[in-house]
Amino acid sequence: MNNESVSESLEISWFSSVDDLRPIQHEWRELADQTGADFYMWPDWFFVWWKHFGHGRTLACIVLRQNGDLVGILPFCLETVWLGPVPIRSARLAGTDPHCIVLNLPVLGGTGVDILQESLTYLLKDKARHVVSLTPVSDLSALVTSVNSTDQPFHLKTESIGSHVVFDLPETFDEFLMRLSKKRRAQFRRDVRALDGQFSMQSRIAFPDAGEFQEFVDFHNLQWQSVGKGGHFCDWPGSVKFYQEISDTIEPKGKIQFHELTGSSGPLSTQFALVSGATCHWRLPARSIDPKAEKLSIGKVGLLLMIKQLIKNGVQRIEAGMGEYDYKISYGGTNIGLSRVVVCPDTAVGRFRLSLLLKWSSFLDLVHYRIWFKKLAPRVRKLTGWRPHALWKSWIRTRF
Repeated sequence: MNNESVSESLEISWFSSVDDLRPIQHEWRELADQTGADFYMWPDWFFVWWKHFGHGRTLACIVLRQNGDLVGILPFCLETVWLGPVPIRSARLAGTDPHCIVLNLPVLGGTGVDILQESLTYLLKDKARHVVSLTPVSDLSALVTSVNSTDQPFHLKTESIGSHVVFDLPETFDEFLMRLSKKRRAQFRRDVRALDGQFSMQSRIAFPDAGEFQEFVDFHNLQWQSVGKGGHFCDWPGSVKFYQEISDTIEPKGKIQFHELTGSSGPLSTQFALVSGATCHWRLPARSIDPKAEKLSIGKVGLLLMIKQLIKNGVQRIEAGMGEYDYKISYGGTNIGLSRVVVCPDTAVGRFRLSLLLKWSSFLDLVHYRIWFKKLAPRVRKLTGWRPHALWKSWIRTRF
């Protein structure tokens, strides 16, 4: 651990050992709760994430204290990405993957610029990182403003990489329904009545353990594999064991939620969500492939009934994932811009390395994801009967 006093009341510490962070996890949890930090930034998530995905990576965690009190903490994972024979030493927020959109950090207001400035200085200079990635950054996040407010000679590259969907929730579900068109409100009520009548539909919130999470995995996979795709848990290596362990170990259980609809013949739909304070990250849906349930829009009914319960529980915002989905927008969501935010040393060599990294990233994205994974692989599986395979780890680790 390295300590550096930056003022009479502000102290910066850097931790390189996960075990050294465990004694402060209670303080970290209290700070995350106080700041409304996304669950990705809670210690409960971080320790399990590092156990499953920290192999080959080094930890650099900044801890900010003011008058002895914890006011900010940001864990970074350090690794080397190889562009053929060229090594790029990178740093990014630990506990996240390319689809984790962090809106709220465990950093008290007024210290966001300080902690980012200290982080970038340490990572780029003391740890000799070639690039620090904060991607993906939502337009709702203060990260870009905070980075721009630092006074260090960094080179900041920001560019649009698409959008994600956000539901800003009112105080009551009736208010939410009034935002929808009259036709959609009427259709929702008809579908609920029909599902009640035909399936004896019941709803509940479950806080899963490892076994229940495996049941969700099977349910989700069945839906996607019925259309020739692998589904999330096939695509993302290691994700099943990770979620099973965190479901078993997290206390209290309320951070991981299944919003379930069941019927007389079995499960109808499940919405998997991560809830922290007033923010919900809607991670994944799963729904029945029964044609009768599909005809009654079981997926959309599951979404709206989840929203109803989240409003009741005080959630004010749902982050609903990357990409543009017409049904999410038509049912009350808003498209919010996403940006790539990467920082490198403000030198000719630093900017060249960053340019090389982003070109390599774009090349892998084109060849592996867009051409092979999205277009060719499904056709090959259809012809050969091969099972779906996971995304390349090299592609995942170059999502800067």
